[in-house]
Amino acid sequence: MEIEKKPFLDYIHNFRGLAIIFIVGIHSIISIPWQGFSVTKSLLVGIFNNGTVLFVFIAGFLFYYLCHNQFNYFKYLKKKLKFVIFPYLIISVPAIVDKLFIDTGDHWWMTPEFQEASIMYKIFWMLITGRHSGVLWFIPMIGIFYLGSYFFRNFSNKRLFDYIVPLICIVGLWTVRFGYHANPIISFVHFLPIYLLGMWVAKHRLKILSVNNLWLILLSTGYIVMTALEVYDIIPVNKYLELRDKKAMVFIFNLSKLKAILLCILLIIGFKRLNDYRFPLLVKTGNDSFGIFFLHLYIINIFQILVQKGIIPITSLNVFSYSVYLVAILALAMIIIFFVKKVFGKNSRIIIGS
Repeated sequence: MEIEKKPFLDYIHNFRGLAIIFIVGIHSIISIPWQGFSVTKSLLVGIFNNGTVLFVFIAGFLFYYLCHNQFNYFKYLKKKLKFVIFPYLIISVPAIVDKLFIDTGDHWWMTPEFQEASIMYKIFWMLITGRHSGVLWFIPMIGIFYLGSYFFRNFSNKRLFDYIVPLICIVGLWTVRFGYHANPIISFVHFLPIYLLGMWVAKHRLKILSVNNLWLILLSTGYIVMTALEVYDIIPVNKYLELRDKKAMVFIFNLSKLKAILLCILLIIGFKRLNDYRFPLLVKTGNDSFGIFFLHLYIINIFQILVQKGIIPITSLNVFSYSVYLVAILALAMIIIFFVKKVFGKNSRIIIGS
């Protein structure tokens, strides 16, 4: 039986290209201080924050779109192992070496028990938590979604899925802990409603993508109003960021998460309606999205070292220097990916994810 090949979705690819820019954008903002209070910085944080929500939403959407009819669990896991987990292991090597032998300082997660453990245990523990790098926590977390794919696929084909996912998304608006300061299971719980929502939107995409302009106006107004409230600290973004550092699970209504969900719906509809337009930058960043994800924090760390040593004469960012900084990070990541592809060809996806 010949496997059905699904049509390529340009609007999802453009969406993915923008999502990785958001992720690099927020990490760039927080890596170097800004010049005093800046409305521009607050606006950029309001836009770029929760970019991971976009990435997880896309992952759920594509999983349903590609796998709801034809699905082989073990082939799916083999593919993810080859193109996501294996590059994760390779790209983790510099960060693990750094934490084992160079930057062995008093990191919050380096407990006395960890410090006394064997090197093999330390390596294993870092790999299953992602603690060795500020962004690599995402891979152990998304790995749980991969392992649960058999359940997700079967659940999505049941009628109950259509009714329960919106309820799960509403309940999911009360979680704030995830990421580097949480463990993979807590992050999984936080992002589970987003992943399921992506699957739900893919299942009902014909209706959702054809909504009238009134819905777009309402969603856009909600997003703009919430962003403005964040910029002027009426919705305190830092409050949510600080709650991520708590040791126990925290339940509080998360307006920033709701805003990110609205943005997902807006972007998927917007890119679909602009499907005939070409976005060369987004096509390129979409192609290289996983490679950019794996590389960008290393590049940011190098910039930070150069700034600290005075080699790059920047003490604080403004809107112009930040724009140059962001472009430089993206450009360097894509240049590295280009050369890796030249050297390894099709095998570059195993090396660097792109």
